[in-house]
Amino acid sequence: MKKMILMALFFGAIFFYSQSSQAQIGAYNTMVGVTGGTNVGGTVKQFITDSGALDLLVYNRWKGWVGALLFEHHWDIREFDGLEWYVGAGGHYGMWKKGKGIPPWEYKITQDYNVFGVDAIVGLEYNINHSNFYIGGYWKPAYNFADFTDLWEDDAAFTLRYSF
Repeated sequence: MKKMILMALFFGAIFFYSQSSQAQIGAYNTMVGVTGGTNVGGTVKQFITDSGALDLLVYNRWKGWVGALLFEHHWDIREFDGLEWYVGAGGHYGMWKKGKGIPPWEYKITQDYNVFGVDAIVGLEYNINHSNFYIGGYWKPAYNFADFTDLWEDDAAFTLRYSF
């Protein structure tokens, strides 16, 4: 609970600072934020072209850690000012330690293990009142090549990001 309050205060301070700054709204290169859904973690998105971005997701799931690096292509939705959608692909690497959780594959919980594989992503992002804050959501199916080879299609989360 204390962490949630501190995060709310942090983002509130950034919001009030961004309202008084002279930054060009909507023309961002870097975004940082948090994700929450089937996973909980952080994200850093860096635009490398006008519509292409690299997105690093680091999150906790089943008491283990996963990192995913994705390339995403963004398009504006002209009918809704500030709304855009994106699709992309990339890869992930995850690790779990023995006895640290009860994932769906609990028959193998007696040892440490790592997974790696490929990901796809589709999502929406909305700029809140032409500020530096963006809310969004995504769905990210993944396929593992090592340990637990299968299609994981249940990874979805909401995002809150700050651009600068």
